[in-house]
Amino acid sequence: MRKRGGQPWTPRDGTRCVLLLLVGGWLIIHLQQPVWAVPCLEGCTLKGTCNEELGRCDCPHHLMGPLCEQELPLENLTRVCTWRGYDIKSCTEAKGCPNNCNGAGECLGGSCKCKPGTFGSDCSLSLGPDGKPRLLADRGYTPRARGPRVYVYELPPAMNTWVNEARLDRPTTRLFQQRLVATGARVADGDNADWWFIPITLRGPDHRRLAEAVTYIASMHPWWNRTGGHRHMVVALGDTGRRETERGTLTENMTFVSHWGLYKDRLASGWPASHRNATDIVLPVFLTDLAHFHIPRGRNHPLFMTKADPARRERNGPFFFMAGRVCGDHSVPRTDGVWPHCQTNKSPGYSGGVRQLVHFHHWNRTGYSIEVRDKQYGKHLVTSKYCFGPMGGGHGQRQIQAALAGCVPVVISDGVLESFEPYLDWNEFGVRVAEADIPRLHEILAAISPEEYARKVSRLRCAAQHLAFSTVTGSFMGESGRFDAFETLLEVLRAKAEHPGVSPEGLRRADARLDAFMECREQEEGEDSTGLGGKASKAATAPRNPTGYSILGPRQLCSISHFDAGERGVTMCTGALYEYPYGGMICAKSPGDAVSCPRPWP
Repeated sequence: MRKRGGQPWTPRDGTRCVLLLLVGGWLIIHLQQPVWAVPCLEGCTLKGTCNEELGRCDCPHHLMGPLCEQELPLENLTRVCTWRGYDIKSCTEAKGCPNNCNGAGECLGGSCKCKPGTFGSDCSLSLGPDGKPRLLADRGYTPRARGPRVYVYELPPAMNTWVNEARLDRPTTRLFQQRLVATGARVADGDNADWWFIPITLRGPDHRRLAEAVTYIASMHPWWNRTGGHRHMVVALGDTGRRETERGTLTENMTFVSHWGLYKDRLASGWPASHRNATDIVLPVFLTDLAHFHIPRGRNHPLFMTKADPARRERNGPFFFMAGRVCGDHSVPRTDGVWPHCQTNKSPGYSGGVRQLVHFHHWNRTGYSIEVRDKQYGKHLVTSKYCFGPMGGGHGQRQIQAALAGCVPVVISDGVLESFEPYLDWNEFGVRVAEADIPRLHEILAAISPEEYARKVSRLRCAAQHLAFSTVTGSFMGESGRFDAFETLLEVLRAKAEHPGVSPEGLRRADARLDAFMECREQEEGEDSTGLGGKASKAATAPRNPTGYSILGPRQLCSISHFDAGERGVTMCTGALYEYPYGGMICAKSPGDAVSCPRPWP
C-alpha cells in the first residue's frame, strides 16, 4: 500500500491511525461536555473509570469505545503498545500505577481502573455532597497552610498515564506530581488554586502533545480561558527547555519549569532564546544515581571531616577538574595546539564551544585535570578545589554534581541562568566566568583569596540543599529535606502567586519568607513581609545560616549516607534504586498512604 505522494505505507503509519481514531473518537464524544459534574454513560464502570467531574469514561490500553466495551484487536494493540514504549505483556499487566491506585482501584498496564465513586489517574478523587471534587476524602487529606495551592488537571489516559514512565530517563514530572500530594500542595478544586499544573511528560520536541493537552483543558475547564494561560505550568525536561515544546501564542503565557535557562539567542550553536525570566523557572536536574558521583560521601555532610576516609578529607585532588565529552563529534580533542580542536566539524556548537575552548587553553596546565573520561570521577568531585560545570547539548548537570559533592562549581555560560536563578545567587558559592575570559581562567581562579574561597565553601551546603531532591532520594548531608529542590520550587511558586507584579529579581526583597528560605532558615516570628533589603525586615540583618545545618523537629527523612550509620535519631533508607515510595523517601514509613507522609514543616 502507498500513501498519497507515492510513499510506502509502514506499520508506524498504521499505529498513528489507530491512535488518531482512539483520541479523535474520544474527543468527538466528550469535548463538548460541560465543566460541572455530569454522569457517565451507564455501564462505564464495568470496564472503565468514570471521571464524575466531567462525565468522561477512561479506558485501559486494550479497550476502546464509549463504555470501554470494545477489545482492541491484538495486532492494533501490539502496534499501539510498541509506539508507547511497551511490549505487549507490560502494556496489559498490572504494573506501575500511580500510588497503587490508592487502594481504590485495579492497576491495568500503568492505568488505574477505579472503583465506582472514585476517579483520577490514581483514584484519589471523588465528588462531595456539593458536587465538587475532593482529594483523598476518606483519608482526611488537608491542603498545607503555607501554600502554594496547585490544581492538577486530570487528562485522558492517552495524554498522561499511557506513557511508559519506566522508559524515561528523567522522572521529574511524575515525582513532582507525587510530591504535590505528599506535601499537601495539591487542591481538588481549581477555583481555589494559585497554579494549574498540566501533568504531561515533555522530554523532547513534544509541542504537539502540549498543544493537544492545552486545547483539551481549554475546552473542558474554565481556568485556562479565565487566566489566558497565566499561572498554568508544565515541567519540560528536554535539553533546550521551553523552546522544544512551546506552541506559539497558544502557550506564550504559560510557566515552563525546565533545566535550560538560556535567555538570549546563541545561533552559532543552533540555540534560540528559550527561557522567559518573567514566567519561567530553572529547575536542577534530578540525578538518579547519587552514589555514582560519590555524593552520599561528599563534603557537605557535617560529619565528613570526622568520618570520611582520611585520604579524602583534604582537597588534595585537582585544582580544576572536569571529565566528560569535549567535542561534538565525540572525538578525542587535539593536543597539538591547532584550532579547530576536534577531529571533524560535526556539531561545532556543542556546549556553545565552551568545553572545546577550556580544553584548548588549559588541558596541560599544572593542577588542571580536563579529561574525556576519568575512572576516579566521583573521588575527584569530592577532593578537587574547583569543578567545571559546562553546558552540553543544551543544559548541563556537572555544576549540580559539583555542588552536591561539595566542590565549588565553575560555570561558563553567557546568557544562561542556572538552577533557581535569580532567587539563588550562584556567585555566592560558585564562580561565574565570562566566555571571553576563558583564556585567562587560570588567572581568575588564582586571584580568589583563601578567605573568599572559604566563604564560598561555607555557602555550598545551603545551596546544595536547594539543588538536591532529598525528600525523594533520602538525606545525604544531614539535611531535613525542608529546603530541597521540590520544596524550593513550591516556595518560588508561592511567592510569585502572592506578589504577581514583582519581577523575579525583586521577589526576595518583596517576600521575607522566600528570602529566609533561600538562606536555609525560617522567617522569624513577627518578621516583616518585606524581604532582603527592606527597611523593616529582619531578613536582611538577621545572622545568616550558611551551612543550613538545622533539623526542624525530629528527623523524618531517612539517610543514604554511610556517615549517618549508627548516629542517634537517624534512620537509614532501605529500598532499591528507582523504586522510591510514592511521595519520596520521606514517605517511606507510610508507603502508599500519601496523607500519612510526614509534613515536618507547615
